[in-house]
Amino acid sequence: MNEQRWIAVGLGALLVLCLASSGVWLPFFVEDETPTPTATPNEDSVARIEETATPTLLFAITVTVQPTLDPVVVELMKETGLESLAVGDEPFIIMAGDFTVIDSMHRAEGAASIYQIGEVKRALRLDPFTVTSGPDLYVILSQHPEPRTGADSLQPVHVDLGPLKGLTGAQNYDIPDGTNLKVYKSVVIYSKSLNLVFSSATLEQVRG
Repeated sequence: MNEQRWIAVGLGALLVLCLASSGVWLPFFVEDETPTPTATPNEDSVARIEETATPTLLFAITVTVQPTLDPVVVELMKETGLESLAVGDEPFIIMAGDFTVIDSMHRAEGAASIYQIGEVKRALRLDPFTVTSGPDLYVILSQHPEPRTGADSLQPVHVDLGPLKGLTGAQNYDIPDGTNLKVYKSVVIYSKSLNLVFSSATLEQVRG
């Protein structure tokens, strides 16, 4: 019994000693759970983060492209009274020819082109074009391929397209609907008051 008593006394003394010295050895066995302080970003660092981390936005843009008409086409449409063209109805040249020199006083330079516009409209375009000055000049379609006189130009029939719009520069003339272009062989610059041909352009079929 004495031995058991001394063992109990020894264990109690050891326990008291451990409790008394726990402040020394206990920190070595307990993890430091103190949270690491988080730095508060200043304004400069926030600005740098915003510059380098700007999100990329992906988006789709639907664009309706309106076709741009050739200025020549616009002029021809205006001359013939057309407001719009159907798909595939772009104007194209069906007949064309170059103006000739009659003499030093009566001459023209440039080209005459007849355009098909849509299904029924046709127009004459002089471009490039220049002619010597004269009174009462008109543009006509003649059945003669190379008229040199008033009789050549006007007989047996002709189509009067109206007064010449200018001595120089591109210009357009509406051709009346129903005109049978197969029988007309030239474009003539004709002075009605003088009954003189200033120039003519023999027409050759290009298309159609």
